[in-house]
Amino acid sequence: MKRFITLMLVIFCIGSYHASAQKQSSNDSYKYLKATEILDNNGDLKEARKLLTENIDENPSHVKSYLLLATMDRKEGDYSSALRLIDKALKNNHKKSEVSNNTLTWWKAVIYDEMDDLARAIPIMEQVVKIGKKEKSESLISMYEDLAQFYYSDERYEESDKVYKEMIKLDETQQLPFVGLARNMCKRERFDEALKILDDCAKLNKNYYEVYRWQMVAYEGLKDYRKMIDAMMTLFDKSDDTDYIRVSRFKKDYKYSVAVLKERIATADDKTLWKMVLTDLYAACSKYSQALSLINELIDEYGADVSFLSDRATYYEELGLTELALKDMDQILEMCKESQRPYYQAVRSDVLRSAGKYEEAMAGYSSYIDRFPTDAYGYYARGWCKELSGDDSAAFEDYNEGIAVDESYPYIYLMRGEIYLKRGMNEQANLDFEQVVKKDTIVKDGTCRHYALHFLGRDPEALEWIDKLIETDVDSPGHWYDKSCLLSRMGKLDESVAALKTAFEKGYRKLSHLEHDDDMDPIRNRDDYKQLIEKYQEILAEEVAKFEETTQVVRESVVSEIALKKTYGGTYEVPCEVNGLPLKMIFDTGAADVTISSVEASFMLKNGYLTDEDIKGKRNYVTASGDIHEGTILKLKEVKLGEAVLKNIEASVVGNQKAPLLLGQSVLEKFGTITIDNINSTLKIKH
Repeated sequence: MKRFITLMLVIFCIGSYHASAQKQSSNDSYKYLKATEILDNNGDLKEARKLLTENIDENPSHVKSYLLLATMDRKEGDYSSALRLIDKALKNNHKKSEVSNNTLTWWKAVIYDEMDDLARAIPIMEQVVKIGKKEKSESLISMYEDLAQFYYSDERYEESDKVYKEMIKLDETQQLPFVGLARNMCKRERFDEALKILDDCAKLNKNYYEVYRWQMVAYEGLKDYRKMIDAMMTLFDKSDDTDYIRVSRFKKDYKYSVAVLKERIATADDKTLWKMVLTDLYAACSKYSQALSLINELIDEYGADVSFLSDRATYYEELGLTELALKDMDQILEMCKESQRPYYQAVRSDVLRSAGKYEEAMAGYSSYIDRFPTDAYGYYARGWCKELSGDDSAAFEDYNEGIAVDESYPYIYLMRGEIYLKRGMNEQANLDFEQVVKKDTIVKDGTCRHYALHFLGRDPEALEWIDKLIETDVDSPGHWYDKSCLLSRMGKLDESVAALKTAFEKGYRKLSHLEHDDDMDPIRNRDDYKQLIEKYQEILAEEVAKFEETTQVVRESVVSEIALKKTYGGTYEVPCEVNGLPLKMIFDTGAADVTISSVEASFMLKNGYLTDEDIKGKRNYVTASGDIHEGTILKLKEVKLGEAVLKNIEASVVGNQKAPLLLGQSVLEKFGTITIDNINSTLKIKH
């Protein structure tokens, strides 16, 4: 987010329509009040705008109407119109107005800030603060806050510091200026000073979560990763915000992070988040066997939804277990939305290509191209399969077509350049390699610049680039594998085998891909290469054996059949059990979520099927008709349809006592593949 602190103004909370939350005066007309009602209820914006405009025409001095219109313009990004409205409000304002000229000027400063025009915003805000001090404004703290933020955004940290210190003088119990000072220190890499300020801030209120956010940043800056992780976990405990839980931070002290996350899994009421984070950490650190064990637990507990299956297929592929990966991909293709099929077909084709099944892979890439004809990736991937199959001419056509629709994809130039080289067309090849160098300028996953530099005869630069890539994540087996490929092409065969050994040690297991990778041809007949492959084939077999019993693939799919009753409205009624209570729910693919009536929820609470701990807060839910309503959120420990069971499902409690119990799409897709047998009036779930 651009803004560090939410800006508060006297009359309105900017960035929000909620004018009805403001104090209304006797001068507020019916049209103004009606407009606020429309906006509060997400009504017709055109009608609200019309009412406000009419109100201004009838009463040009009604400043709040200008402000509300300006707010609407700001939300739509029409800052020029918002500024014109503020100027009109200033022109028509009067002494007895509820909104002072200084507040209106404040609005101008904020709008300029939103326009990223700090050159105008800052002088105006400085004037606002000056007047606010003179008038002893009740909003002076908020004015200071904005000015400090503007200075910060303009990298004028010393001036921002001064403003925060003024805020502390006015009210030394406020934590926000302390955090602002700490943030400024972090920006200047004065991390020890930031931590001292934050310690003082925590003494005022240890529950203020921003303290721990910036502690986390400061400890990361100091490379004290254990304290960084501790601060990150405390931040989550105080804020309940998963945005701060980053696998990239956990990776910085892998062993400690694993211990912390395992402790959370052992002690937390809701273990799901921590299992998912630990799974992602294992995967990010190439610990795919461990990731598989956890993802299987999650699938057992919550169902085989597309997300879980996709992750598991990735882990299988990374371990070189292509057949298992393909089985998961096949299940995904049965479950996913039709609009998602081309994407997952392409993912499946990536697995097939790694396994050397080029003809089958090409079919999936062709479907992807049909759906996304302007995406060069499809042409690149299909062309690569054709090239691996020995049909360079057909591959060349795909590469040309891909470049014709999308000139931004470096890899496709690299592939075409290699074919030019095979044909002895060195000049054309070099032009393509230069395109790669020109377009591939960021050191990240998916880079191919080092290969282009090699083909251009710039080997020192190529090695420098691949080493920079490794520096971004020294434990990435893929980066070390890429280095091995590059060294092999360079003829540095001893170094290539050494890099490949490191890749294996880091977790590289795509032995099927390696078998077909022509980059490895120069070292393929070496004894040390053969010995290395043999060793890691044995290690892979051992790794597979450790989790083989727990993989879903070794189990036969179960099909549950549940009787359906078609209702008068055309939906289907399904018998089920919720937390052990037999209920009838509406099977509705048009609804997004699970909803339960307040009557049923009250009954479950009174009779022990739900506890107070199962009440999780409030959220908006969407009905099958598309209407949005607010409801209380419950956690249903278990939803059972036939023999298919899902655990820890969220449901919204609706106020309508006659509302049906809806089993929406978010749950249905987690059960597995669902079909309706209209002839026999049954619901079949393959799970």
